[in-house]
Amino acid sequence: MNKKSKNEIKRAKLRKQALKRRAKSVKANRDLISPHAKKDYFRLKGEKAENALHELAEKTFLADWCYPNPMLPDGKELCDLLVVFDDIAIIWQLKDTKLDEHGNIKESDIQKNQRQLLGARRQLFELKTDITITNPRRGSEIFNPSDIKNIHLISAFFGDMPILLSTNKKVKEHLIHTFTKNFTEIVLNELDTISDFQRYLMDREQLSNTALISTGGEEQILGYYLSNNRSFDKFKNYNFALLEDDIWKGLKNNPKYKAKKEADQVSYLWDGIIERSHDGNNPQYELIARELARHDRLARRMLSNAFFDAHKIAHNSSEIFRRYVIMEDMNVVYCFLFQDDPEPRENRKSHLTAMCHVTRSKHIDKKIIGIATEAKIRPMSSYDFALFDVHEWTENDQKALEEIQANTDILQNPNMQHVHDDEYPA
Repeated sequence: MNKKSKNEIKRAKLRKQALKRRAKSVKANRDLISPHAKKDYFRLKGEKAENALHELAEKTFLADWCYPNPMLPDGKELCDLLVVFDDIAIIWQLKDTKLDEHGNIKESDIQKNQRQLLGARRQLFELKTDITITNPRRGSEIFNPSDIKNIHLISAFFGDMPILLSTNKKVKEHLIHTFTKNFTEIVLNELDTISDFQRYLMDREQLSNTALISTGGEEQILGYYLSNNRSFDKFKNYNFALLEDDIWKGLKNNPKYKAKKEADQVSYLWDGIIERSHDGNNPQYELIARELARHDRLARRMLSNAFFDAHKIAHNSSEIFRRYVIMEDMNVVYCFLFQDDPEPRENRKSHLTAMCHVTRSKHIDKKIIGIATEAKIRPMSSYDFALFDVHEWTENDQKALEEIQANTDILQNPNMQHVHDDEYPA
């Protein structure tokens, strides 16, 4: 064995040890930052199908943007679940069905779900019926179709697993995704952010003229997609493609996939911070929560690592600690502040506002989001949030900036670092 090979083996062992240490550290401390941070694999068992779908969807899309069983003005149900986030609307229709004598879902059940989905789409976007959607957290609001640019229709069947089922089908020029219970469970656990999930739907819809077939179910298609850099480009010039039935199993057994799952554990701290943005009954919480929730799982991992590492530094320091994170692809800058301050935390809130103000002076074209918590990691923490989203700089802004700079060292001689993280760690 040459010297180079020995060094490569040594580096590989060190990387593996580092990943194990990080996983152990995250497992020990994840709940200290937020009681909602833990996110476990959720199975659709032992519950009424509709309730199970709602619960799983809330874990994936978060409760703020899930509207179960919206109703038409005449009291009839529009659909089983409506997910609305930014310019995205996902309409779900669910049926708990039995298979026919050939082991397939009855065609009449498939057509009924399709009619209900198309009817819901027509009510929302063609007739533009005034529909009140109710969210357990946000209350009631009138659905605004003008906000929506991307519409997705999902027909879900939670009965027994059929032998064969067409997963994508155009009905009256509208593409409908068809999910089984098994695939619904898999995809909402695997692509468990609105960004990751909607990107998959969009990429599948680009293949509307290509028949992807696998007797192993839609999870084989998902497995191919994740194994090929989240892309179906190889199939775009084909009318038909038959996928092997062991792709999903192969992905799950791949060491890189397992390393990704281990590295992703810390990312659920970010989900916990989104949940904590509701504390304090701030009427503007949803604007901040929405910004935090736009990130996909990889971005949440990077942000969580930045926040968690900074929190550990602050925990072991006797001074206030600040960290800035620039997300160039999302056009946003985060200001993290770790400062112990007794209730009502006015000093910390003022400090966070000052951080965001100075940051905005240097990044006028970006949104500035501030997150503050105690310097000491402890079981129960408080959070403060700030959002600056005005892309102009006034004379009053400049005066406030000069006053802040005269009294603080905010963003003076910052230590800049560029960080990269691979979705599938080596």
